[in-house]
Amino acid sequence: MSAAGFSAPVSLAAFVALFAVGGALVLGLDSSRFPAWRAFAVRWTCRLTGTTDLDWVDLPLLTLLAAAAYAVAVTVFWSLGGYGCTPAGPSDLITLTTSGRAFVHGGNPFTITACGVGGNPVPAGMASVLLDALGATAGPAGVLVVWGAVSVALVPLVWVVAPDRPGRAAVFVLASFLYLPIVAAQVDGASLALVPMAVLLTLYLSRRGWRRAAVVGGFLATGRFPALFPVLGATGRAGSRRIVAALAAVATFAAVTAATFAVYGSKFTGPVFWLQFGRSNLALDYWGVLEGTGWLRPSTGLTVAQAALTLALVALCWLRARSELGAAAVVLTGVVLLTQYLSFTALVFLVPVAAVGPRPRGWLWAIGVVASTNYLLAQRSLRTWGGADSLSYALDLLLTALLLALLVELARRELDLPAVRARGRPDPTVPIA
Repeated sequence: MSAAGFSAPVSLAAFVALFAVGGALVLGLDSSRFPAWRAFAVRWTCRLTGTTDLDWVDLPLLTLLAAAAYAVAVTVFWSLGGYGCTPAGPSDLITLTTSGRAFVHGGNPFTITACGVGGNPVPAGMASVLLDALGATAGPAGVLVVWGAVSVALVPLVWVVAPDRPGRAAVFVLASFLYLPIVAAQVDGASLALVPMAVLLTLYLSRRGWRRAAVVGGFLATGRFPALFPVLGATGRAGSRRIVAALAAVATFAAVTAATFAVYGSKFTGPVFWLQFGRSNLALDYWGVLEGTGWLRPSTGLTVAQAALTLALVALCWLRARSELGAAAVVLTGVVLLTQYLSFTALVFLVPVAAVGPRPRGWLWAIGVVASTNYLLAQRSLRTWGGADSLSYALDLLLTALLLALLVELARRELDLPAVRARGRPDPTVPIA
């Protein structure tokens, strides 16, 4: 979200507080460790909705709210000129529209010229380009509609994938910084919603058979390649067909990638892969500290180390995860920790984790509050006061700690890792499978 729509840091702080309180109220309804907070949440839920629970909320209503919020936000942003050309070059909407038109007319959709600026890389693969092309037939408005449909689809997908109390999981997504401010206010965030959509749609389709689910997941992952890792991790729960499912996902991804390379060559692989491996831009976790202070720079060795750790995590989840949702959640959390992808908009990657249960949603709430405070307040407004770097770095490290805590939480419950007491003795209160 751009800070240009806010007049002062006070306005940003109020915006952060509004979503923080909304998410906390939803979490309070599931809180058993803090009975006082649960009583407070129930009381305010009753005042705001007339009931003491959210079980009355249905899927059509939540989907309609998500669509309405997106429509209002993009309309306001459009009227304020947020989707036009900027002094730095084309906006994200112009970039996606130009990329889609280039594909339709037989040009190169991965490096474009727009707003008088040439050589603009488009870091999205074929699945994303095809969606851009579909929307571009109706101009920028069509692109907004297409990506709006992708982002709105996350709400019903979280609902159908969540194993318990799906309404609360979906309401939490809408009330958190993981979704609405990201995908509704900037089309870049909406386009990144392809990653969680690929994961959630794969998990949903897997209930009717893993072969089709793996193929769909492998194809959608070509839009943003990090999506392939959680899809692969989830295929480990395909039973006796898990090797076939994993190979189907990899083969589909590889076939589409190879076909695209055959047509566009390095004009495709450069923006979509190599540029992403070496990216060094805004990051809200420890990458922001390491790169901002000059302690670390992207390199071939770093890329190899990141790839090795990511694949090791995928293998561990493929072998040991209790459920496909748990495997995907662990891998997604690992991906945002191990790569430089954790800008504010990339928080949408974590949406599927909200379906796991109340405790992971608690960590997601804290992650969203800290990341949004860093991006909207420290990175944007307080910089004009001077000295914002120190505050931002402190929030980077805090966010890293929260992400690690979420990863530990998910690993303990999904990978059958026993809790350990002092002196290395297993905790007898935790069953070991």
